[in-house]
Amino acid sequence: MMSTVGDRILGRLVPRTVAKADTTFEKICYCKKSQGFYYRQVCHVVGGHTACGTCYISSPCLPS
Repeated sequence: MMSTVGDRILGRLVPRTVAKADTTFEKICYCKKSQGFYYRQVCHVVGGHTACGTCYISSPCLPS
């Protein structure tokens, strides 16, 4: 019981923080079968916002 009351008081005095990890990842745009290559784009997550670059030729498409 005391810890719950203490947690409430501390929660009002100290603002909570939310961790947002900055990261970079690749995403597949599409596979152009006429050329036989995947098109990918590099995306970045900074401060909780995601932005992606333009698509570029990456690797051969997997057979379907």
